[in-house]
Amino acid sequence: MFCPNCGTKNIENALFCIQCGHSYTSKQKNNRWWLAGIIFTFLLMSGGLFYFIVLDKEQIGETAVTETLPIQVESDADSTKSEEQSKVEKDRKTNTSANAEQKKNTTDQKAPPASTFTQKDKKEIIQDAQSKVYTIRTTDGQGSGFLFQKNGTVVTNAHVVAGYIDVLVKDQNGQEMNGKVIGISNQYDVALIEIKDLAGTTPLALEMNVSDIGTEVIALGSPQGLENTASIGYLTGLDRSVVSEFQYENVYQIDAQVSPGSSGGPLLDGKTGKVIGINSALLISDDSIAFSIPMYTMADLLTSWSTSPMTENEVASTFDFYDEYDYDDGLEGDYSEEEAYDIAYDEASLSDFILNFRGDYEVALQNEDFSYIEDMLLDDSQVYYEMADYIDEITGQGMVFDFTSNEVTNIDIQADYAIVSTFEVFDFMNAAGEWSVYERIKDYVIVIDEDGYYKITNIEIYQ
Repeated sequence: MFCPNCGTKNIENALFCIQCGHSYTSKQKNNRWWLAGIIFTFLLMSGGLFYFIVLDKEQIGETAVTETLPIQVESDADSTKSEEQSKVEKDRKTNTSANAEQKKNTTDQKAPPASTFTQKDKKEIIQDAQSKVYTIRTTDGQGSGFLFQKNGTVVTNAHVVAGYIDVLVKDQNGQEMNGKVIGISNQYDVALIEIKDLAGTTPLALEMNVSDIGTEVIALGSPQGLENTASIGYLTGLDRSVVSEFQYENVYQIDAQVSPGSSGGPLLDGKTGKVIGINSALLISDDSIAFSIPMYTMADLLTSWSTSPMTENEVASTFDFYDEYDYDDGLEGDYSEEEAYDIAYDEASLSDFILNFRGDYEVALQNEDFSYIEDMLLDDSQVYYEMADYIDEITGQGMVFDFTSNEVTNIDIQADYAIVSTFEVFDFMNAAGEWSVYERIKDYVIVIDEDGYYKITNIEIYQ
């Protein structure tokens, strides 16, 4: 190599110039310190950048693990950094797993349990159930029932069909079907009817757990001949006991309106639509309190009758007043047995009867079909034929009736009839398309027929 000071050629790796004595070692040392400084600065910057990336992702909750930077420098400092990086990444994985587990637990807590129900609209519940609720008739009276199983079995109260094997069953469309009692108890107020015409029909869903106090309920039945009536209330008591010829123990207490004729109808959960009870009794002294037999307590007994029906002899021997029944010839004579629930005039049921009649009358006019009100009018009465003739007269004329107001203004109860007075307002469009508003004051004369139903026998109109 040549000396940078005097230009003299020297041997390789010489420490100083042989001509002028210039030293070569000081520059090499300076170059080494300069190179070390560059390396140190690079490592410092790399470490700071790495720390910034890891810390920043930790703060924003990134779940991905930070990858190793692509620049690697072989040194002790780099080895130390890698160990620290591994430790940070391990801590991040632990924290990320913990956070994920915490989120999962939080999600699990918020998610509804598998057994939760889908809440239904009350209108939907009532409409779905009414097609599977029936009026049960005998020559002594009537009650209600509901479809229990797909084989066509219908649940009702024992006191509704006691004394009978063959009964008449009517659906919401007025179709009548023959039914046969295949199970009845003289201990519990329940009975089961087989109706072959209903075989294959999907029954109502049953609630097999205890319902809570405060549960909103819907009672369905045919009180006072008002077929398929729904009333809404609440479950107000559990484990009630009622003194009766039947064993009413551990029954539900409800405040939904239940009147004579509702017996045997279903009590539905107001949110799920499931049957929670069998409406069975009411306190005569307070018609705001009624009782329903919990469904879960009777399901096994009813199922046993459904799968293994009682014979006619077994049904007939359950109560003493079956003695007059001839198994081959049917009913003999007219029974004088007193009804379990005597039907009498009362203001609440009379008011409901007329309001329901007015609603059915509007439907009859809209559909031009007399059958919607036929069973609410006394057979062979003047009003029966007047209503039938009027609906026949307007059929095909294109008339429109829109009832806007119907108010019961007075109820007068006599020994053998009652008069319900109303104030009614309706809009009417005639066949020419002309609209008018009518206000009417009416008196409905109501009697109770031999089967215990309210019937309208006359209507007085005051314009």
